[in-house]
Amino acid sequence: MTRIDRYIGNSVLWAFLIVAVVLLGLDFALTFIEQIKKVNDNYTIQSLLQVILYRLPGKLAEYIPIASLIGTLMGLGTLAATSELTVMRAAGMPIWRIGFAACQPILLVSLLGMGISEFVSPIAEQKATLIEKFKDQESGTFSLTGGVWLKADNNFVYIDAADDTGKLYNLQIFSPEGQKLKYIRTASTAEHVQGTQWQLNNVTETRFHEDRIEKINMDRANWDVSITPEHLFLATQEPDSLSLSQLQNYQSYLKEQKLDSARYELEFWITALRPVASLALVLVALSSVFGPLRSSTMGSRIFTGVIIGLAFQNALNLFGRMSVAVNFPPVIGVSIPIIICLLAGIILIRRRG
Repeated sequence: MTRIDRYIGNSVLWAFLIVAVVLLGLDFALTFIEQIKKVNDNYTIQSLLQVILYRLPGKLAEYIPIASLIGTLMGLGTLAATSELTVMRAAGMPIWRIGFAACQPILLVSLLGMGISEFVSPIAEQKATLIEKFKDQESGTFSLTGGVWLKADNNFVYIDAADDTGKLYNLQIFSPEGQKLKYIRTASTAEHVQGTQWQLNNVTETRFHEDRIEKINMDRANWDVSITPEHLFLATQEPDSLSLSQLQNYQSYLKEQKLDSARYELEFWITALRPVASLALVLVALSSVFGPLRSSTMGSRIFTGVIIGLAFQNALNLFGRMSVAVNFPPVIGVSIPIIICLLAGIILIRRRG
């Protein structure tokens, strides 16, 4: 990398960092104002601040594409305002070379964001969720409350609660046979033994025969089911709080159970294609700096960046959710706005060059 490449890259990087800090600060303030009404004796202001801070890494990863766009507009716009870009162009430096220098720090930041999404934000988000769920409880024992329904090996399972050791509470297992219900098994608790083996405690099994209903009570019973504590945990989390590996893992499980995995696929591709989205928006910013925003003020560039960023984010949400609604691959829905930005950026840069 030459000195001029480093100079361009540093200008874009510093502008990106400023924009990222501003966006995170605004998000922090707005979230605090919105959530302050939830504060009570158990859920204190300290707990609220912990929740917001735990969620900042995930917010940073989400804001990287928008911050890349506005940061590039600000960084290159500053160079354009001081005629430094004009001097570079007059010295024979092509636009693609300037764009390459601007893309390098954004690519590094995007890869860092991928690392945050994989290793940091899922853990932090899960801690924040637990704090919120504990706000109405004197004891922070339960990691799952309110109940969850699962399908496992053609059985339908309802679990009322689970603690942080993987122990399940108040299970109901519905086992159908064709169009009829074969039996309902209830248990006060269940503990994972190993592999696919679980132990049910205080079990009541209601069997439905052709001519009678039979009820059996047992102290303990074995339960052989493909669901694992990990799958149970993933089922209780929102897709946007999971890492790429967790999303891939749970997608595979849902497909094995012949269940709809579109929401998890959508979130997987939104996260996986985030670096490409950042580079696409950088190209759009680059074409704008050498085009209509060449002599604009900094306020105009920021306003334009916000408008383009909002339009891109809304298009991403629209096409992504549309893919889930009409049942076509979510990767296509996520890719459409990214490809549009890439093509628009490339075409406009070629015209400017």
